Amino acid sequence: MNRLLPIACTLGVVALATVATAQTEIKASRTFTVNPGSPIDTTKLRPAIDNSVRIPPRRPENELIFNWEKGDPKNPLKAGGMIPNSRVSKLQGNFPSIGFTGWTPPDCDMAVGPQWVVCVVNSSLGFYRKADGANTFLKPCQEFYAGLGATSFQFDPKALYDPISKRFFVLYLEQDDASKLSKLLLAVSDDSDPNGNWYRYRIESKITDGSTDYWLDYPGFGVSKDYVGFSGNMFGFTGGWLGNQCVVVNKASLLTGGTATVSSIQDRGSASVKIAKSVDTSALYALSVDSGDQLKVQSVTNASTKSVIVKVPTMSGPQGPIPGPGGHNLDALDGRLFNLLYRNGNLVSAHGVTINGDPKVVSRWYDINLNGWPAGSKTPTLAQSGNVASSAGQYFHMPAVAKNKRGEMAVVFTRTSSAIQADLMITGRKSTDPVGTMGVPVVQATTPAPYGGSGGYNRWGDYFGLDIDPVDEVTFWAYGMVGRADGRWATVVFPFKVTNYSDVVQPVKAAAVSVLAGQGTLTTSGTTQVDLLDSITANVDSTPAPGLGLAASMRVDWNTTLNPTTVGSLQVNAKFAAPADATVFYYFWNNVTKAWEQLQATPGGQIPAKFERVEQQASPFVTADGKVSVLVRVVRPNRAGTAPYTFKVDQLALSVAPKF
Repeated sequence: MNRLLPIACTLGVVALATVATAQTEIKASRTFTVNPGSPIDTTKLRPAIDNSVRIPPRRPENELIFNWEKGDPKNPLKAGGMIPNSRVSKLQGNFPSIGFTGWTPPDCDMAVGPQWVVCVVNSSLGFYRKADGANTFLKPCQEFYAGLGATSFQFDPKALYDPISKRFFVLYLEQDDASKLSKLLLAVSDDSDPNGNWYRYRIESKITDGSTDYWLDYPGFGVSKDYVGFSGNMFGFTGGWLGNQCVVVNKASLLTGGTATVSSIQDRGSASVKIAKSVDTSALYALSVDSGDQLKVQSVTNASTKSVIVKVPTMSGPQGPIPGPGGHNLDALDGRLFNLLYRNGNLVSAHGVTINGDPKVVSRWYDINLNGWPAGSKTPTLAQSGNVASSAGQYFHMPAVAKNKRGEMAVVFTRTSSAIQADLMITGRKSTDPVGTMGVPVVQATTPAPYGGSGGYNRWGDYFGLDIDPVDEVTFWAYGMVGRADGRWATVVFPFKVTNYSDVVQPVKAAAVSVLAGQGTLTTSGTTQVDLLDSITANVDSTPAPGLGLAASMRVDWNTTLNPTTVGSLQVNAKFAAPADATVFYYFWNNVTKAWEQLQATPGGQIPAKFERVEQQASPFVTADGKVSVLVRVVRPNRAGTAPYTFKVDQLALSVAPKF
């Protein structure tokens, strides 16, 4: 639930270069202990799946709107743009996640572990198996936190997986105006399988300053080797603003469900602070917008937070809602950062901004080199930044960004225009791409109808989730929302990779060409250059096939060096001539089911065709010794006067790539 900041701040964008101001330090203002509540065993909650729609006690939404100030017009820093080719490969594993709960918006976030994905929304959480998307647990968070004394308004969820402790961490905020209550509801799994025991804590987040009480909103959530950290904007229950609060907990005690030591650090000069997950630092790292061309980097421990300013390209916050079809407008928020990840000494973050007076919102991303700070004499500098933007009147908003161990980066975001309600998009960059650039965005999911109950302003959300798979530290996992046909929302989880397999596949020479029994007669011998697009055809004369019509098929076998565990991509290119009134069917031989698996079907004619299967999608189609078989079958229905035909295949070629 996010109230926009009642202060004038500014945003910025970036490419190479940077200037850092003098460092500042703020000490912890209070330290206290918190006892755990009774653990919960999720395997004993029945029913295990509860996807009922519930009316929330209060609708979370932004309550204040303001404009960012412009940055320094003399700022020479420039942001990169787009390169004219895709950089992402979709992978098998997409699955629908938590559906409409009664809350708007969902504010979806997730944590990816070795075998499981934990998804959280307003105001439910679910566990999903990575291999097949099986949902083993789905409950309202009120039931998950039952027994802690928590009130009913629980919102702004966050989740993360800590590869050091091999635990899942889940956070919900709790707030009540009447009793002036503000709490952090934290849960920690006892291992890397979320199905089972969780330790739970209810941590104080209210601050009293003079005679005014303040509550925590719009959380940041991160973990390091030693700490778990939370951050949030502090709003008065009856009005007022107190900046940001960082709440830091010693991690070790949380892993056993012991009494936790908590520190609270108030920073009146920061807003909408995000905290990163780090596996190789003791301190937590945090980031926030400081002005129209500055970001504030922070190093946070249980004793203090140190901060330094990094110069970035000039930008402004979104100016009002994002226009959608038929007046179904979406919120753009105020330019706050949406997420933060740490990778190999760098921080990456993203948000929606406007630039050069253009009202279209673009997705802005940053890659900041910490240079070992706060140790040593160097301070953080901007390595690169870029705009994921459209020149076609489209708004690119609500981005999340991540970086993997190879230095590849990816962004998930929403695309909206007067003709597009909300497409869920992904894009990425190789580490070797020009500085500050991203590839052409790819559509992941679409919204089939206008979102929201009516035209006007409709809450879209406060953040998406984007994480790196801890198994290979290469695969990206994203979690985002789209609209449903009934105007409500749905969420989807999907893995993908950067460095498109299409860029690296290599052709394999065909080993054999044949036909299915009773479905055509091969009239050319050998492989007949079937691998090449050269106008030399392999010909199959059609044969009457009972129950089908006139059929002609061609099977091609290849011997590769891959196997089901090493295959990255199987890409088939085909060109042939078939009767216009026929149907063409494409198949891979599935070595698991021991049957031909249909990939697609198209009308006949002069056909160029291309299709690809990657990783898990490809593995059933490769034998242990590397054999791959493809079948193309043409069927012409029996009609009066139907004549035999010759199926002429110019190319039926396979290219492969090992998993990277």
